[in-house]
Amino acid sequence: MRITRLYSNKPDIFEPIEFNRRISVIVAEIHAPDVRDIDTHNLGKTKLGELIDFCLLKGKSNSQFLFKVPAFDTFTFFLELEVEGRGFVTVARPVNPGSRISILRSEHSILDAQSIPAEAWDQQGLAFERARKMLDGILGWDALAPWEYRKLVGYLIRTQQDYQDVFQLGKFSGKHQDWKPFVAHLLGLESTRVRALYDKRADVEALKGQLDTLVAEWGGHDDSASLDGLIALKKESLAERSAALDTFNFDAEDARVSELLAEDIEQRILRVNEERYELQQLLARIDTSLAERNITVKPRQIETLFAEAGVVLGEQVVRSFDELVAFNRAITAERREALQEQATRAESRMGVLSGELADLNEQRSRALAFLQESASLEKYKELSSDVSKLSSELAVLEARRESAARLINLRREHREAVEELGRIESQVEADLVNVSGDSSSRFAVLRSYFNEVVAYVTGQSAILTVRMNGAGGLDFAAEFVGESGTATGGDQGTTYKKLLCIAFDLAMLRSFIDVPFARFVYHDGALEQLEPRKREKLLEVFRQYAEHGVQIAFSALDSDFPGAVEDFLDADDIVVTLHDDGDDGRLFKMPAW
Repeated sequence: MRITRLYSNKPDIFEPIEFNRRISVIVAEIHAPDVRDIDTHNLGKTKLGELIDFCLLKGKSNSQFLFKVPAFDTFTFFLELEVEGRGFVTVARPVNPGSRISILRSEHSILDAQSIPAEAWDQQGLAFERARKMLDGILGWDALAPWEYRKLVGYLIRTQQDYQDVFQLGKFSGKHQDWKPFVAHLLGLESTRVRALYDKRADVEALKGQLDTLVAEWGGHDDSASLDGLIALKKESLAERSAALDTFNFDAEDARVSELLAEDIEQRILRVNEERYELQQLLARIDTSLAERNITVKPRQIETLFAEAGVVLGEQVVRSFDELVAFNRAITAERREALQEQATRAESRMGVLSGELADLNEQRSRALAFLQESASLEKYKELSSDVSKLSSELAVLEARRESAARLINLRREHREAVEELGRIESQVEADLVNVSGDSSSRFAVLRSYFNEVVAYVTGQSAILTVRMNGAGGLDFAAEFVGESGTATGGDQGTTYKKLLCIAFDLAMLRSFIDVPFARFVYHDGALEQLEPRKREKLLEVFRQYAEHGVQIAFSALDSDFPGAVEDFLDADDIVVTLHDDGDDGRLFKMPAW
């Protein structure tokens, strides 16, 4: 497929563009020196690529300039394509509505399809998706199957944002499975396996997400045997109470309550009362110990008493008595503090026991009331409450049992998916080794063409590589290599990245030259920022590839050429000349928007 012409229903605003079979250049001339360094997008050289993409049925988006500017609402654009062996096809697409497409097939090129009566068109006002399918069938790019032609258009029309990565275009910002299998296909790998690889990896990630969610909700409990036992016990209890309700026979329930009262509640009450009694005794002893005991013996009084009796006590004796009293008081203070702490703990435990005893007495009261109640209705209400509670508990256990079973199944499915992913990885890796080592494979041929272009323009070698990564996917790389054969950092600069992108597009198209495929490529600003010698070399490469059958179209400023434009281009190579001398110099002959 090549482009022959692009025109509109308003030729006074948008002049028809006739494309050459080999080289078609859109040149923007900057006549005002003071604005030479200013962005020249308002002239329209970048917009031309977007316009071709629009006519190749790119999906409608508010970011497209045609839909943002009301002045374009009345425009209809026509793109004529030459399809090898199938004649010509004209695609007519109005801006409003942009979703209704007309298609005209013809044996010969038609200068202006507007002159053809409506009834002679193959389709008029065709729905957008149907028009895409029809155009895909007309182009007949079987080598692209199972993808449609639109998947390739991003590599045929490189805008500035598409030079950031050789393989991942600006539009391929989604999941890897949306674009990596397609790139693998372009490189000649077995795309069916690569698609299976990414599909299976998505399955593994999805199962892992489900596992994480289920574990977060249920705590990862998967002891199904224990749950089955609990469920069985609950069902037995529920069946007994339900049977009592159905028959209004409460003998079994009376016996159960009597047994519970005698063997459980009474024993628990007894144990609580015993512990309470012991604590009460302990608190009484602590109170006695904490009673204030005054030391009545005073050393000075004793000294006076002995003096009256004729005995003189030494000062040292009196002082020892004072120290003994102080020591005794210190010991007493420490002991009081320990006793108070023990009393606090005992009182706290007494509070707990009091609450427990109150609860047990309430249970005993209810049990006794059940046994003593003569009205069957009250017993029925009590049993109904128990049945409802047991049913709720059983429902929770069964839900946990279901989650446990689901968790077990998910873990099994996840293990199997991981194993299958590993098997597919091995197949893809083996295929990659075979294709890379086969000098006649498409990948090897494309890789050779790619290196030829880069080496001719830069004097450096470059390689295309495909590697398996640790996440179970493919990584694509286009790299400069040094004399030692190791990758260098030359591919990191913006200018060289653009050159690598251009080289890949050209090499890819040439590798498909033997089958029905695209023969057209458009590079916006192809020469920008390259050194003069490299610009000259790239222009030579463009001519070489034009001789190989690739239709080359690119846009450039007049200052992008390594010398005078006419020294590097033939007069008929230039299909559009833009300039900054007014509205007539723009792609659309109207004020800038």
